[in-house]
Amino acid sequence: MADRDGLLAGRRALVTGAARGIGLATARRFRAEGAAVCLADVRADDVAAAAAELDAPHVSVDVTDEAAVEGAFDAATRALGGLDVVVANAGIVRVGTIADAPLDEVRLVLDVNLMGVFLQYRAAARRFRSQGHGVILGTASQAGRHGYAALGAYCASKFGVVALTETLAKELAPHGVRVNCVAPALVATPMQDELAAGYAGARGRGESADTVRERMVANVPAGRMAEPEEVAGVLTFLASDLASYVSGATVPIDLAEGT
Repeated sequence: MADRDGLLAGRRALVTGAARGIGLATARRFRAEGAAVCLADVRADDVAAAAAELDAPHVSVDVTDEAAVEGAFDAATRALGGLDVVVANAGIVRVGTIADAPLDEVRLVLDVNLMGVFLQYRAAARRFRSQGHGVILGTASQAGRHGYAALGAYCASKFGVVALTETLAKELAPHGVRVNCVAPALVATPMQDELAAGYAGARGRGESADTVRERMVANVPAGRMAEPEEVAGVLTFLASDLASYVSGATVPIDLAEGT
């Protein structure tokens, strides 16, 4: 149930990558804090199921497609009666060294994680600039602050999200629009499972994904992965008036020293 007195009461939000993981947790938390939310994801069936759970509208969108992104923003605006918050969260991961990664996989990661965020940021910027208010949030990563072996494309994409966030925050500050991103380390999501499996397969050491995951967690100071809800809590803060003078920030959510 939405809280009419919650931190986001009366806000209207579009969340991409909302079928699972951080995106779904964020949509749930936004709803609980009083926001009306439109869920978006390339996984049409999964996002429909997630939206049904929240009794919320949804749209299927490929964030690498400019026309599809614009269409998703238009659909969300119609469904919610406007937009106040956009969370550009959709992303993928592939494991491969710079020397050996297939170029089609490198391009896919950059297209989804960097160009996809660029297109979402641009769509939000155009709308929020004209209306004179709004909050734009992105999901970067600790891999957007540090390089990690066999994650060259992913790191480059997430470093790019940080750069886009800082740049857009400066461009939109005179228009009353805030832009921030979060930089989680390891989060207990399906993408994290894909990452562990990718490392297990790429390194040729005969390790299982579970063994890789245990080693990755050992590098986290907290000694455990974050839960998606913990990342959603930070995004909720950034979307709320509690962060009314926070813009251009990349908020770290724990640290991972290596893989």
